[in-house]
Amino acid sequence: MLLSAALLATVLAGCTREGEPSPADAPAEGGLAALPEPFEGAWAGVLPCADCEGIDVVLELQRESGAAGRYRLVETYLGAVDAVGFEIAGEWREEDCGVGEVAGSCLVLLESGQRWFRHADGSLQAVDAEGRALDPEGARLQRR
Repeated sequence: MLLSAALLATVLAGCTREGEPSPADAPAEGGLAALPEPFEGAWAGVLPCADCEGIDVVLELQRESGAAGRYRLVETYLGAVDAVGFEIAGEWREEDCGVGEVAGSCLVLLESGQRWFRHADGSLQAVDAEGRALDPEGARLQRR
């Protein structure tokens, strides 16, 4: 259960909000512009789970000008007999990456190694280091 949860806990999705670049700010290659400094935002969603009803995920990101980005990730396993949840916090960074044939950028949570691909709609999707989506159905976290 923990392995499947760790793999699935790497997904995000969202909408353009204040502080996030609009589609007009996107680079010509089709990827999104880097998140601005300072930046603060949160994404949430329920991801699939192999042995529970789903994993409720909340990812909060924050960065001040000239400072490293900080994150807080909270995952709660829904409907499990022994309801399990955990929270991790640390630093994040953006780096070039892709999912499948789509190039763009990922948010990388340094302590956990999780990678979240930023889709053009602002949503986040968990991917591995080779750019493969961790959930074949494409579950994502949405911007709150």
